Amino acid sequence: MNQSSVIQPPDRQRVDEQIAASIADAILDGAFPPGSTLPPERELAEQLGVNRTSLRQGLARLQQMGLIEARHGSGNVVCDPTALTHPAVVEALVRKLGPEFLIELFEIRAALGPLIGRLAADRSTPDDAEAVRAALAGVCEAKTAPARQAADLAYFRVLIHSTGNRALGLLYRWVEHAFGGREHELTGAYADPDPVVADLRAITEAVLARDAAGAAASVEAYLQASALRMVTSYREGGTPGPGFGG
Repeated sequence: MNQSSVIQPPDRQRVDEQIAASIADAILDGAFPPGSTLPPERELAEQLGVNRTSLRQGLARLQQMGLIEARHGSGNVVCDPTALTHPAVVEALVRKLGPEFLIELFEIRAALGPLIGRLAADRSTPDDAEAVRAALAGVCEAKTAPARQAADLAYFRVLIHSTGNRALGLLYRWVEHAFGGREHELTGAYADPDPVVADLRAITEAVLARDAAGAAASVEAYLQASALRMVTSYREGGTPGPGFGG
């Protein structure tokens, strides 16, 4: 394989991020298998049409992601991307694999749903309950799909906080970051407010009633239904202006 042909020259905006994305895509495509070494910086800079300073910034991003490791005397050695969990690596997989990988993310999300609902119903405090009510009101008041999407994300942040489980909060952030700024491609899932509002209201009522079984079922049902809407939106390219909810 001609390695120079698989790394596409980046746009001039946010050059270091584009450099990192271009090289990450080449790694995920198998142009640079685990254990191999990236070409020298001078050669990479020429292939990408960027200066050495921007290239080094892009390589630094790849090191932070864990995709490459700088080794003295060896250069930048490629790591195994399948063993990494950095959100930026997951975002790269979403970018490369598209709806199929989104579906896998949504399967994880849906599996967490019953736990979120059950714990929120069991553990939420009066202050948490008031916060959940306010978050639902924010969704109801949203007038546009992007605003509804943002309100939905905020609702799930509040709902997960009410569980008192910090690990769930971390998992939520991981999945949210996995979309890597591609949330606009999922906005079409929020065009119709009725299913969003109705399902979140059902979740809220079950949590406030401390109906653990009902809350678990309501969250799971919403996440499964919303996943179908988001995959459809992604395939259609979204709508003009991640969440975990929605």
